[in-house]
Amino acid sequence: MAASSSYQLAGVVDEDPEAEAPPAKKTKPLDWDNVFAYKTFKIIRIKDRYLGMLYWFIVTLVILYILFFALQKERKHEKQEDGIGTVITKFSGKTFDQNNKPFDEADLRFPEVEPFGAFIMTKSVTQKAQIVDECIDYDFPCATGVDGLSEKQQQVVCTGVGGTCENGFCKHSAWCPSLGTSNAGNSATVQRTSIENLGDTIVEMLASISYPGLGQNMFVAGGSEGAINPYRNITVDELIASIEPKVELSDLVEEGALIGVSFIWKCDVTLPDCEPELINVKRLDSGTGFVQKRSRKYRISGQLYRDASVMYGIRLLVDSTGRGGEVNLVLLVIQLGSCLALLRTATIMADFLMLQAYPTHKAEMYYQCKVTETKDYSDLQDRLNLIQEKAPEVQNLLSKSKFGLGPGGRGGMASVVLRSRPQ
Repeated sequence: MAASSSYQLAGVVDEDPEAEAPPAKKTKPLDWDNVFAYKTFKIIRIKDRYLGMLYWFIVTLVILYILFFALQKERKHEKQEDGIGTVITKFSGKTFDQNNKPFDEADLRFPEVEPFGAFIMTKSVTQKAQIVDECIDYDFPCATGVDGLSEKQQQVVCTGVGGTCENGFCKHSAWCPSLGTSNAGNSATVQRTSIENLGDTIVEMLASISYPGLGQNMFVAGGSEGAINPYRNITVDELIASIEPKVELSDLVEEGALIGVSFIWKCDVTLPDCEPELINVKRLDSGTGFVQKRSRKYRISGQLYRDASVMYGIRLLVDSTGRGGEVNLVLLVIQLGSCLALLRTATIMADFLMLQAYPTHKAEMYYQCKVTETKDYSDLQDRLNLIQEKAPEVQNLLSKSKFGLGPGGRGGMASVVLRSRPQ
């Protein structure tokens, strides 16, 4: 009877073998919004005129620095290279000396060909018909300084050239009568020539520059459309007038001068045209003047003679220098990143003033608005250790039947409940 009951109960409570199986769990589709989610900063808008003015003032300074200093002046967004400059200087014109003797460029310029400048004579002192003899050599001093040298020291200086020291100069074998810068002004045997009306003569300066590492373009001063090279044809008077500080040509005739002319370029090689950014003219001799010597040898009846000249004049040194550049994408991005980083300083300065420089009650209100404090979780690790230590004890308590839910306590099929009862 019991077996029959069990058989009948099994037919009643057992699951229908033809019943549908529970549906399988569906896999959730990939949420691309979660995959590509990002974190961003929360922005707080502070309504305070003083903080706002400070913030926007610093922002303006940063933007102006990037635009005008970093990009426009320093060209930090460009790949830059020093250029190779070339110049040529020509001199032409005619003038006269104090005796109305004509002089042209062949007489006034020496040497005749010089690529990076020119020498223009303003005065000359010439000693003709020198011969080799023993005399005082005014090109070989043996006393220097304010107090000079002792007599013994003076003799030692001249011993090396086989002579003796007399009146501060060595007496030895030389071209006699001697002519040097020391006696050019007072020698009675020389011929003196002083050039007049030199200001109307013409100086022509041609300058160019190229940047082999950045391209094949060569830029010429005055070569751009509508541009003019102001030193293409300039008179000596106009050239002297452009010197800073100001000097007069008449002040340079007696002692001469060393004058530098610099063509300074700053070119963007991606553009077809470029002109000198600045042409600088400056006196370089500090007022000491400029002099050079010239000689010509010849023979008469087998005797060797020499004509020596001490020439004072205007020595021009002309050069062409500068830097060229082309925009580089990497350097441009670096400058933009620098701008964004520097803009952060405006927020830092405004926040510092808001939280540190304002009165206490006002700073506290701004602090509550700007800063969100969390709970103190600094001892969480200690509490986790306690839980881990008590875990076995808690597990034993939960495993005992009197604390459990008992058979069927967690629910389930009725047949399972009946089978768990004792027979």
